[in-house]
Amino acid sequence: MRLRFTGFLLAALLCCAPAPRAIAGPQTVHLIIGDTLDEQGKPKPLSPIKRKLLEALERELGVTFELHMSPWARAERYAIDGAGLIFGLPKSADRLHALRYSDVAAYNNLWIVTRSDATFTYNRIEDLRGKAIGIVRGYHYGEQVERARASKLFRTDEDIASRGTRLTRLMLKRVDAVLLYQPSLQTARDVETEINAYMAPRLRHIGAAANAGYSVLPQPVATDAGVFFAIARNRDDGIIDRINAALARLQQRGPN
Repeated sequence: MRLRFTGFLLAALLCCAPAPRAIAGPQTVHLIIGDTLDEQGKPKPLSPIKRKLLEALERELGVTFELHMSPWARAERYAIDGAGLIFGLPKSADRLHALRYSDVAAYNNLWIVTRSDATFTYNRIEDLRGKAIGIVRGYHYGEQVERARASKLFRTDEDIASRGTRLTRLMLKRVDAVLLYQPSLQTARDVETEINAYMAPRLRHIGAAANAGYSVLPQPVATDAGVFFAIARNRDDGIIDRINAALARLQQRGPN
């Protein structure tokens, strides 16, 4: 009875009280991002570097990003169909026709990861001839890689966006190498140390096949590959110009 009375009282107060003033909050911006998965196929949280960038932009723009995580192929379709802003989708000729891109928001390098007992010399894309390369299904690795892929220079093993799964397949010799994007501030040795630390607990479950470590070849496939925001051209209400201005201000202030 006490709970029922409390409910009636609350309803009466709401009916009698004056309507509250609408308080303008931050604009909500739908932001599509290709997901990164764990070995069970479940989405992983954003990396600290991406999270820091998005939070800085939210403050600069006075908006709140509402994140929508999808596999990359689906995320691209959503963006082209006008479902929202997308972050991290590399440029291509077709995408530039459909989407308006921002200035560079961050930089990545594209590294080649091998087993430590099966490294090879890499100086140019032709050095991947005949090899099996592990990549993320639906992702685009830049024009140079995509041209080589289309010409069958190498064979691709397309998998879910799980770094652990692809590196496990490398350890099991299902592929010769895996392509990984990493922030451009990291050296090959930095990336190698990070990967070996990340995979150490996983290797215990692989068994006898885990008889090597991981090596990152010293020459990246691409250096300073840009990371961008983009939106369907017919949906750009000025958000790309605002992002460009915000990025310029953040760059001018430097790291916090």
